[in-house]
Amino acid sequence: MAAITKKDTYQSIFDTQNGRNYLDTLESAAKITSGQSFLYTKSGARSMVFKIRLTENIDQQLLQRAVNLSLQRFPYFTSKLIEKNSVYCLARNDLPVIVAETDELRELGSRNVNEHLIDIIFKAENIFISYHHAITDGKGIKPFIETILYYYFALKTRTLPSIDEVSKNDEPLKPGELLEPFENFQQGKEEKQKIPQINHNGHQLLESKHDELGNKSCRYELIIDQNDFIHFAKTHNASLAIALAIMLQQAVRKAYPYTELPIVANMASDLRQGAVHKNSFRNCVGSIALACDTNILNDKDFTVLATKYRKLIQEHKQPASLKADIAKMIHLFDKLDSLKTHEAKQEMFSFFDKMIINSFILSYSGQTKLGNFEKYIDEMHTYMSGTKGLSVQVLATNGKIFVDMQQSFNSNVYCETLSQILDEYGINHKASEGIMFETPHAKF
Repeated sequence: MAAITKKDTYQSIFDTQNGRNYLDTLESAAKITSGQSFLYTKSGARSMVFKIRLTENIDQQLLQRAVNLSLQRFPYFTSKLIEKNSVYCLARNDLPVIVAETDELRELGSRNVNEHLIDIIFKAENIFISYHHAITDGKGIKPFIETILYYYFALKTRTLPSIDEVSKNDEPLKPGELLEPFENFQQGKEEKQKIPQINHNGHQLLESKHDELGNKSCRYELIIDQNDFIHFAKTHNASLAIALAIMLQQAVRKAYPYTELPIVANMASDLRQGAVHKNSFRNCVGSIALACDTNILNDKDFTVLATKYRKLIQEHKQPASLKADIAKMIHLFDKLDSLKTHEAKQEMFSFFDKMIINSFILSYSGQTKLGNFEKYIDEMHTYMSGTKGLSVQVLATNGKIFVDMQQSFNSNVYCETLSQILDEYGINHKASEGIMFETPHAKF
């Protein structure tokens, strides 16, 4: 273990080559562009949280060392935000990222977290890692979280296994990792060709129109046997995300059997393959709408719909389609940049506060790749309060799929119906009772 006990203090982060590269980048290109929609909400964006439940209580000293080692590979998560002439920029933050023993989430950007845009706390066997969506997304933060867990388990077990998928503290940054994904983007003529047209019109959950929970949200956790689920998905020509999207559409259809509008799954989509800097850690998320306008009555119907969705997603991932989506986002950012005051920018984004997506959002953050270390993870969840309607977050680790159904209303109808559907398909799982929760607004 000697190899990872040297130079694992916080200050050593900026002494590494990655740290120096990061500081050099701040001198020239620190403006936040791709995450701007999370910077001009009137109350401030809420924290996105990963909750990782281990099989044993947390050792604070080892967790702090694991965080310090991980920040040597990911120095950009030491940043703070500053505002210059109503423009937000990333800036150097020499204050340490301090692990604290508490289960009370702290406000990102506040003095309580030394103005950082991430925070790591723990209580008993639970680790809570919060991040601000303006600087990164699920794909951007996940490698950092995996590296923290890798070093924590390595320190705990005094072993250092070779896991190729995990980024180690002495590995260099990837090309363009520090840069805005859309920097110097140009849409060529070939990208202006006809792209897939998707109908976003669909059924809106009636419950989502009532603000019955105030500042809080309600969450239901489902833990699904991964082998059962993947076997079912493969049998029906579906990926994990596609199979779950269809099951959720079935659940909504059962709750609203007489609606004539399609049930729409708005699936989060990584746009990096269409971006200039494909390795960027910055926020780079779009979405694709998958509309179901029929009942799924048998296995054949399920397979037909899954195959249709596969084709739609493949078309969406083509360069022309991705770049067309990016061009739309850049147009929005250019319009935002033309506004000269903070208040005008807030007004432009005020529609986000009232926007309700038809019919629900689904985001799959992927499978952890921690090898034999995964056996020390009992559960893993990700969530953020404040989203109108129904938003479903999904992770997979240690042979289990974790589904967090976040709601702005207090009803178990969708969780209960999805559970019934999983039973019908013979997929082993368990579902929680409703969990009331609130993730804090950021403060700068």
